[in-house]
Amino acid sequence: MNKRVILVGLLILAVVALTVPAAFAADDANAQAKAWFDQMFAAKKAWIDQAVKDGRLTPEQGQAWKQHFDQMKEFRAKNGYVCPGGGFGMGPGGKGMGGGRWMNTPPTQPQS
Repeated sequence: MNKRVILVGLLILAVVALTVPAAFAADDANAQAKAWFDQMFAAKKAWIDQAVKDGRLTPEQGQAWKQHFDQMKEFRAKNGYVCPGGGFGMGPGGKGMGGGRWMNTPPTQPQS
């Protein structure tokens, strides 16, 4: 009986010890992803400003693109800062290059 209590106590301690750092790591990863997206949207808006200044885009086109980027930034804020499909090579099966979300469908078999 005494050994069971100690074993259960150690098991609970191990679960808590592994769960708490994982929660902090998830918050840190989300903060890093948000910072990356913020930097990306700022760079895109700077590119739009330069394209309008150089005459490659009209001011109306530049404004439309900026509105689009604002909508995407709002979408990411509501739905999380992760890439859909898990990113490069993270599709079902976790295959490497070309193994993203849509690349894991088996090729069609030739008709005989």
